[in-house]
Parts: sequence; C-alpha cells; structure tokens
Amino acid sequence: MSEQKLLSLCIITKNDEVFLPACIEEMAGIADEMIVVDLGSNDRTTELARDAGASAYQPEWLDDFSKIKNFCMDRALCKWVLFLQANETIPSEQWRELKLLLQNPAAEAYLIDVVDPREDGVVSSPTQHLRLIRNRKDYRFRYRSAASIPDEVLYSVQPSSLFITRRGDAAVSWQSEERNRLLELDLSEQPKDGYVCYLEGIALLNENKYEDSAAFFELARRAFGGGYLYTPHLYRCLAVCLMSLGRNKEATEVLTEGFWLFPFYTDLLVLQAELSRQLGRPEAALQYLQTGIALRKAPTVGVPLPEIDLSVMEEMLTAVRATLPG
Repeated sequence: MSEQKLLSLCIITKNDEVFLPACIEEMAGIADEMIVVDLGSNDRTTELARDAGASAYQPEWLDDFSKIKNFCMDRALCKWVLFLQANETIPSEQWRELKLLLQNPAAEAYLIDVVDPREDGVVSSPTQHLRLIRNRKDYRFRYRSAASIPDEVLYSVQPSSLFITRRGDAAVSWQSEERNRLLELDLSEQPKDGYVCYLEGIALLNENKYEDSAAFFELARRAFGGGYLYTPHLYRCLAVCLMSLGRNKEATEVLTEGFWLFPFYTDLLVLQAELSRQLGRPEAALQYLQTGIALRKAPTVGVPLPEIDLSVMEEMLTAVRATLPG
C-alpha cells in the first residue's frame, strides 16, 4: 500500500484566470494534489485549472465560505491542506521548512503570515492566517465570512516563520467584498456570537469608528469562552479603541485582564507601556517594556504571535529611558 501523500493545495477562485496558472505552476513543486473550487467564474479560470493539472469543481455558492472550505477538506486526499488565493504563493526558498512542518506529529495547524505591503496598517484577525491544517474530517469550518474552526475542536495550532506573498493588484478583492457582505449576514444570524462580534469590531476599527468598534469588542469579550487563537488579539484591539477614545482607565483594566489571561502575548505589555508613557509614568512604562522584551527573547509560547516587533520594543525602551532623570 502506497504512503499517503502530504500536501493538498486548495484554491478558491472567481474570475482569476490572470493569476491562477502562475500559482499552480509555482506550487506544483511542493503540492502533491491541487484542488480549485470556483464560485461562478465567467472567464477561463476552471479551464486553465484543469489544463494545469488541477482538479476543478464548481459547487453551488450558498453565501458561505465555510461551506466551500469544508467542500475542499472533503475532497482533499493528502495529510495536510493548504489554502491559498489565486494571486498567492509560498516562495520556493521556504519549501524545505514547509516539508519539515508537515512532518511534525505534534502540530494540527499552522499560522502563516501574508506579506502584502498594500495592506500595511490594516487590522486583520490571526484566524485569517490559519492556512495550513491537518486533514481530519472532524475539522469543520464555521461562519459565512471569515471561516474558522472552533478552538475546542482544533487544538495544537502553532506559529510558523513561513510567509505567503501576493502578486499584482488585488485580484481577489471579490473575496474581501464578499466577506464584508457575509459578515453582516453572520451578525444578523448570530448577533451574540463572540467571534462574529469580534470580526465586526475589526471592520469598524479599520474605519476608525472607535466607539462602535469598542462596543462590539466588549460584546465579544463578555462572550469569551477560553479561545486562544483570536481572543488575545481581541483584547489588544479593544485596548487600542479605548486608548483612542481617551478612556484610559478602562484601557488599563482591559490590558491588565488580557495579560493575566495571555501572559505571553507581549503586545498587551507594549500598549500598557505606551499608555503609561502618555500618562507621565515613565518608570512603569520602562518596567512593562523590560518585561515584554524578556518574554519576546524567550522561546515562543502559544498563539497568536505578537504583532509588535522586538526592534520596535527596544526603540521604545531607549526613548523611555531618555525621559528618566539622571
């Protein structure tokens, strides 16, 4: 009996003929199987997919990205499933590391960063970086918009140093537009769901609507059920909103609670340092930064990875020290 192959590449498409062939050609050197699931293209996307050796499907689009991702999982035959968009790739210089990750028996999924300079400053959820998942049939995505597998089902999610690159203009902007529309459906159907409220909070935060954003983040915080993948980021975003609104006492309480729950998520310490600096407490800011830097230099524990780089923390530390007497 032949050994099961390792990697199924799944690409969800719609009118992506410009980018899809290059994606398939580049990833053919690492993927054992390529699956294209098309959501109603009126160009040559599916024809080009088949010509490139991929299995192409056109299921009925039911306004639900989770149904489509589950459709992919149901048809994937390899041990792992990697989700990419048609204008994305994992550069070949990372393939050796990718192969090592696929051999790790302790991991069930990995977070992969997406490098796109056009999205600098845009807030996104760590759940959107969950691209590489072990192929188990009990792993089922939920939610119409930003598909996610509940924490209580998907365990041992690990960070990785892999990154996905994007090419050209936003060829898959249709996905962003659809996700925004479907988030409103999620919200109407599940108005008290913590993850849905968190996603709505992010959407409002990206529009600088801090008051409304904070309200949704607070609803998500109250619905917190122990999730470790997005909840640290939820506390970070809520604190940013409160600080932007000048509600510093509430921000301090949120940051303190968040760090107590997630003591290795150092972004919360950096925000505490910045808040202390603004309030004229440089000694407290210094302590927060020193603690955060020590934690960042220790082995990585838990997910998601903090977004604020160690070099930024060290620059802040230098600036705070310069304000201290003597």
